[in-house]
Amino acid sequence: MRVRSGQALWAFLLALLNLISIVDAQAYYGTVQRELAQCGSDNFMNLGCFKNFLTTAGTYFQFDPQGYLPFDPNRSFPGWSPGSNYNNTVTGLDCARVCRGFGYKFASMRDQNCRCGIQLPTGYVATADAVCNQACGGDNGQTCGGGDDAQIYLDPTFAANSQVPTTLSNSNIAQYYKYLGCFYNQGFPTSDSRASTTVADIDACFNLCAGLGYPLAQGSTSRYVTALLKHLGQVRCWCGTTFGNPTELICGENYSTNGNCDINAAGARCCGRGSVAPIYINTELQGCYAPRIPGYKASASDTVYECADPAPGLVGTPKTLVQPPIVTSQLINTKAALIRPPVVSVPNGRSYFLHGCYARNPPTTANGLPGIFNDALGFTILNLTPGTLDNCAAQCNARNYDAFGMVNGRSVFFSL
Repeated sequence: MRVRSGQALWAFLLALLNLISIVDAQAYYGTVQRELAQCGSDNFMNLGCFKNFLTTAGTYFQFDPQGYLPFDPNRSFPGWSPGSNYNNTVTGLDCARVCRGFGYKFASMRDQNCRCGIQLPTGYVATADAVCNQACGGDNGQTCGGGDDAQIYLDPTFAANSQVPTTLSNSNIAQYYKYLGCFYNQGFPTSDSRASTTVADIDACFNLCAGLGYPLAQGSTSRYVTALLKHLGQVRCWCGTTFGNPTELICGENYSTNGNCDINAAGARCCGRGSVAPIYINTELQGCYAPRIPGYKASASDTVYECADPAPGLVGTPKTLVQPPIVTSQLINTKAALIRPPVVSVPNGRSYFLHGCYARNPPTTANGLPGIFNDALGFTILNLTPGTLDNCAAQCNARNYDAFGMVNGRSVFFSL
């Protein structure tokens, strides 16, 4: 790790924090703290190591969370980093938390990659010949899958797999969809091609989304659908777990002008107009954490919104279907990644800002990463007791050095 003082990097960190706040406003509407408060604990179950993950289960795990992506914040999660010079949050627990935050039942770690899924293929189980031995980027004392095989985690607050069989239609579970609200909506960020198609009517849309295991359903006769399809009475159907970007906007539900959902008194059976559509939610396909619902805005271009509180009974764990028993021996045995502090300050002295993770020697390593501690720089090496960032910063400040790095409690000071 390399740390340096200076105002430029501080400005960068402030900009980074601002980007993270944008993520929270545009794509992900919650926090890990809210998840824990709503679910009570990190009660994930480690289902084991599964063989040939991409070829066997890839279709079911299409959602891959990301750090902030300004061009596509749909999958952005505050604090999540699949790998950077500033932090790396990749552990099994961090991945499971992220997937729960987006409303998914399963989380997988393969080759340092976190993916989320709502179902597992029928008969797909952990096997002894699967190999999950890669060290996690966020904690090299934990494993995060293998090259072809994946560790899979389950949120047991969802209905048991036997209760939600993998099928492209499920009229039994479809009956539990209820009207959530009328939204300006740009689709759901599922990345699942099966979850967006044209069907005969809204009931067929419910059947499809229930069969795929998605708690949210949207049907429209006009959005991105030709006049011919509308004339034929067909419906464009979307399924998902949470809302994407741009932020969905709840419109007035009882208006009668063009562009609204044309809700009747009971708020049922509507299929929207233009970019506005009704969205339905299924409590039987949710777990303990329900992603936040974006709320009212004055217009589609308004940058300010408030989260909506759904009507009682529309969110939460299954009301009818049975949840799986929690197997104590399978409870996730892992921990969250240690996020390094971005600033280390010396009382009445300098502040040093995290500048990234670098190789030691030589200046350019075999894997192409830049080395930083080399003979071309003037530096001092000390073995500190205690070997902490605070102690290292204090020693560096006392010697008037501009930067320091630490490797296993051993500090290196140097002047830039």
